[in-house]
Amino acid sequence: MNRVLLVLLLSVCLLAPGIGSANPNGVGAGEFDAQCGGACHGDADMNRSSSAIITLSAPNEIYEGLLTSITVQIESVETTESGMLGVFLLSGLSGSQDTPADAGWDIVSNSEGNAFNYLEIMVPNGRPTVEVTWTLKAPPVGEYSLYGAVHHGTEDGSEAPFYGVSPNALSVNVLQVPEDLPRLSPSFEPQIQRDIGEPTTMVLTTEFVTEMSIEWRTSSENTVTIQATKDSEDTWSFELPTSIQPGMIEWRAVMSGEGPEQTTPWFQLRSDEPAWEVDNMLVYMQSFAMLFALMAGFMALQKTLSGPEKKVDYGELMIPPGGEY
Repeated sequence: MNRVLLVLLLSVCLLAPGIGSANPNGVGAGEFDAQCGGACHGDADMNRSSSAIITLSAPNEIYEGLLTSITVQIESVETTESGMLGVFLLSGLSGSQDTPADAGWDIVSNSEGNAFNYLEIMVPNGRPTVEVTWTLKAPPVGEYSLYGAVHHGTEDGSEAPFYGVSPNALSVNVLQVPEDLPRLSPSFEPQIQRDIGEPTTMVLTTEFVTEMSIEWRTSSENTVTIQATKDSEDTWSFELPTSIQPGMIEWRAVMSGEGPEQTTPWFQLRSDEPAWEVDNMLVYMQSFAMLFALMAGFMALQKTLSGPEKKVDYGELMIPPGGEY
């Protein structure tokens, strides 16, 4: 019994530092509701209001099922000593089912090269304004509201965290697509990641497009314009330079046709080191080996704790007179 109590006491001591504390190293990018902005960085009841000024912007015309961009601008930025800032794109502030996906938006990518409504960015010290842009596929025709929110810790990482949200919603009117509008096919999904050293040929499917040029840029270079190659009636292709180190390249297409010229939002393509390859069979074998080792250990521990087997002395058997019981 004493051993069990000791184990329980040690477990509580190990868990105690994390109870009610914030996450100074962040929680990682993901799909989070507004409630996480108030709680997943720490205790929601202890949060303080951020002084950040948050505004949203979008193109004037957004069409059903087509790709567009939403930008969240944060002014008077405050962060921890590490510079980490969490940024949300939300469709509501109820704390439940208020991600863009809940309202019908489909996130394709964001400024960090992933497809989540929440991301964490590192803000250089002294930088007062930052922008985060999401590329989304628009929902059905109708009126929609979008919000931006941030959460962050104090400069030294102590005390209660901060949470802030845009004071006004961005009202978005999604329109029906004009018949002859030059556009990407609704089924087109841009590539958002590639390996370092991997040649990249992008293939685009379109509708009502007769000419196409491509603009691409990196954080250290000016915008470069190239002409896309027409492979078939509704298919175009172009090549992006091979990456030699981790980084991000952005590109967009300028499309012409019978209808008004259209420019797609900027698409982000992240370059990373090749991922590790895992042999599932070896993982399963190792798991079984660990299971058998744990079972053998528990059996040995049980035998040790039970001690040596005691012999029971039943005394001398007495036979009554006559030899009968």
